[in-house]
Amino acid sequence: PNNTIRTQYHSQTLMIRNMSNPTCCVTIDPLKKTDSEQTIRSAIKFSTILPPPGYTLENSNEAAEIAHLKSSTVGWNDPRGLFGYSATSEYKDLYVYFDYGDKTSPVNELATRAFKMYGLGGAMVNGKPTWGKIHGMVVIIRLEPSQLSPDTVHNPHFTLDEIYDTVVFYRDNEVSAHKIAAKRDSIRFLKSRPAPYATGPGYFSPGGVVRTTSQMKNDMDKCAKCGKAQSIVGRLKKCTVCKSTYYCSKQCQKEDWKRHKKECRA
Repeated sequence: PNNTIRTQYHSQTLMIRNMSNPTCCVTIDPLKKTDSEQTIRSAIKFSTILPPPGYTLENSNEAAEIAHLKSSTVGWNDPRGLFGYSATSEYKDLYVYFDYGDKTSPVNELATRAFKMYGLGGAMVNGKPTWGKIHGMVVIIRLEPSQLSPDTVHNPHFTLDEIYDTVVFYRDNEVSAHKIAAKRDSIRFLKSRPAPYATGPGYFSPGGVVRTTSQMKNDMDKCAKCGKAQSIVGRLKKCTVCKSTYYCSKQCQKEDWKRHKKECRA
């Protein structure tokens, strides 16, 4: 079932990573929410765990990856995959493996917070995922854009800053990773339709309505300073004076005040 879901999501074979390109695979050791920046950065490591031996960047697949993660080389009991979004991605650009059968290793609090977006294998869920907590390390690979994101440039490589920014973004966000993923999913769906607000009552999963048309429209609101959409940042905040201009952070609001104060006071 996991392989079917991931295959359906992509229009082409997943571009995983080449043994000569270790920046295409990253692991994150167990981390607590309270860990320092230095500790978090030290726990993020570039890896050659994947692709499995005998596979390349172009021909690796989930079945082979799971078999390798279960082998004596890695030794996981029950490898499972999860779709994920990096901090600023507009499409599901991450596939995150963890050992679902491991219930004794330290809980990876940051990974659980950051990647609790979908059901196991990438299954859509209408409520908060119920698979529990991630124990031990996670292994992360980059996914290709799907047909819903045809104009997105695919970059299979990671940077340390990108992974650090991603786990810290979800750690500090007042909106859960699951809700942020639902916002981004719905906007991708919305943009793929020829008449976004005139067709249908919203964005659905097998369990029911995920985002209404009104919510989806709000999720397209943008920060007046940096232009990031609400679907990307999680939740924008209104100017407390005019209540009609949105910002993603206090810093953006402060930087935009010289321009905004004229129209705000007017």
